[in-house]
Amino acid sequence: MATGLAMPVGVDDSGGARLASGDANDDKIIRLALGDDGNENAFQQNIGVGADMVFGSADELLQAQIMRRLLEVFKRFEAQKRYTLLRNTIEWATDSNTQELTLRFRYIALESDREQGFSEIFSAAATNT
Repeated sequence: MATGLAMPVGVDDSGGARLASGDANDDKIIRLALGDDGNENAFQQNIGVGADMVFGSADELLQAQIMRRLLEVFKRFEAQKRYTLLRNTIEWATDSNTQELTLRFRYIALESDREQGFSEIFSAAATNT
């Protein structure tokens, strides 16, 4: 079972680095890969979905761009034999009252051969402040 640093980085009860393993580590890796795309590291450009995900969520062109990027991220994961995206499980939900966009999908963690779910709510109000 893969183990890595927990996010946000912190210390555990013994004073060592706080770690994440198993499903928590898988979730962390996917969230980091789909995070903000504002990376100035020359070797890690354009690896995330980016902050555009929270703006114009009803726009079909924007959702198509996000889908393309999501598929690119999972293509890399599949090449590394980490995760396989179950494409038929991708769902979008928008809430016009709260200006939230929810992305849901399922994937297979290849190390454990278990199906896992992913869900993230993106709030336009939180990023505009």
